[in-house]
Amino acid sequence: MKKHAIALLGLGLLVLVLITAMVVATQTPAHVVSSVEIPAATHVKDVSADTVRALDSVFENIDYNWPPADPQGVPALVLNKLPNDFGEILSVDKRRELFLRALLPIVLIENQRLREQRELASWLLEDKLPADGSPMRDWLNKLAKQLRVRGDLNEPAVREKILLRLDEIPPALALAQAAIETGWGSSRFALEGNSLFGQWTFAKTGGLTPNDRDADATHLVASFPDLRASVRAYMRNLNTGNAYHEFRTFRAATRAAGKPLRAYELAGHLHRYSARGENYIAEIRRIIRSPAIAALAEASLAHGQQALTLMDDGSNEKSDS
Repeated sequence: MKKHAIALLGLGLLVLVLITAMVVATQTPAHVVSSVEIPAATHVKDVSADTVRALDSVFENIDYNWPPADPQGVPALVLNKLPNDFGEILSVDKRRELFLRALLPIVLIENQRLREQRELASWLLEDKLPADGSPMRDWLNKLAKQLRVRGDLNEPAVREKILLRLDEIPPALALAQAAIETGWGSSRFALEGNSLFGQWTFAKTGGLTPNDRDADATHLVASFPDLRASVRAYMRNLNTGNAYHEFRTFRAATRAAGKPLRAYELAGHLHRYSARGENYIAEIRRIIRSPAIAALAEASLAHGQQALTLMDDGSNEKSDS
């Protein structure tokens, strides 16, 4: 039954691939992952608010309460950027609530994008590969390139590596890391550069200079056009970065054992994310277990609001070996 469902998904996406093949993807800097969305098939609602009061009104007008009355009924909202006065919220509890409320839908949308791609890729790689030059073979080739996977798709090791790098990030983990890296949305990097996860760039442009950077250092904190781009880049970083191979291997073993992906367990394999090492992991786990985030463990997008998306990476980054 599951295989039939995946087959139907594959056929549906094949049609969408053919439709969107005519769409030209917008080129973006190397640290930003671009995408081709399917406007007619999505139910994602883009929202913006210049002030905290305006953002509260946006959520109120669409009945997006907090905490969600139904954790499986989170609306598919994409907030473009945090309000300009977000860092001025005096109440710590209020800032944390609004931060989680704003980011949760984006994280769920991006995870759904990864889930759709994984299901289709798994189906295509499990059976006979699509013919060279076909839309689905082109899609697989682009996917492998975006995941920095080299080699012949006929090779089992190449197929395994694609699926190793194409998987979800538990929402509680993403939210906890964003909270740490931005001070719950109050940092300059979050407010000026939509940077939620403290990712570095060594490009001469496209970033913000850290105030406490060493005199001989050249890195910048990467900036992004919007919050969704930051979430997507973070997920891509965990899924492809050499520093997180241990994280991906543990995630794959968890999948193979038929167990759910748990944020608390996966956090234990991110000791290379920060120079703080084990202290950083301890802080992530403390936040994951906090009532505010623990309550979101089963959160999902509202039925009928799933956003069917396809990826088309426009970057020319070299693949990892």
